[in-house]
Amino acid sequence: MTRMAIIDDREITVTPVFKIMEIENVPKSEKAGYPVMEVKEMVEVRFAGSKNYSPVFPAHAMWQRDPTNGNRVITYAERWADQYQAFKEGNPQEAMGTPLEMLRQYGVTPEQLSLCRAVKVYSIEALDKMQSPEAVKALGMHANKLREAARKFLATRNSTSAAMDEIEALKAEIAALKAAGASTPPVKEPTPDEIAAAQKAADKSYAEMSDDDIKAKIKEKTGAAPRGTPTRDTLERLLSELEAA
Repeated sequence: MTRMAIIDDREITVTPVFKIMEIENVPKSEKAGYPVMEVKEMVEVRFAGSKNYSPVFPAHAMWQRDPTNGNRVITYAERWADQYQAFKEGNPQEAMGTPLEMLRQYGVTPEQLSLCRAVKVYSIEALDKMQSPEAVKALGMHANKLREAARKFLATRNSTSAAMDEIEALKAEIAALKAAGASTPPVKEPTPDEIAAAQKAADKSYAEMSDDDIKAKIKEKTGAAPRGTPTRDTLERLLSELEAA
């Protein structure tokens, strides 16, 4: 069964980027009398909508203490374990969330997508979650259009997810109905011609019905109308299965 991806958006506006950097070891430099540079794993923390603030920390420095065990230190590498693993394996470090390119269908231009990335907005969810006036201001005159496009995309996705759940629930109910009647054989086995005639009649009856009519029939048989915007084929198939049960 296909399911919509569930995205944890608690830190969706924060994007870590792990990298190798040369950092001066100040105590050693003072002792040696010249700059002593060391290669270290670092993480740059980018915040959506923040043009100038991207703090950098050693990857293995303490982020916080484990709230369940105060003696254990949680590092930045552990905080963002998936991104750190991608960095160590030489793979692209991807931001959490849905790619901004999905907003093209809502009239967002490539230039506006570039603007988002320029101000450290890398996903549709991050765009939607931007709250501070400073972050929104970073998008300039395009802020309203971009955020409205993000809201529309997420609303459509949520509606689609609800429709999928409804369809799966209806399928389960159909299966239960079929199982309940499985021990009762038909009075007479239909001939191929009778089956074809019945199918033709059913197809014709569906053609004369609107989507709302089909939804009403499904509700009549199951007690609940399909939610969201299932396709015409899906509606006809569901009603057909219910009538055949």
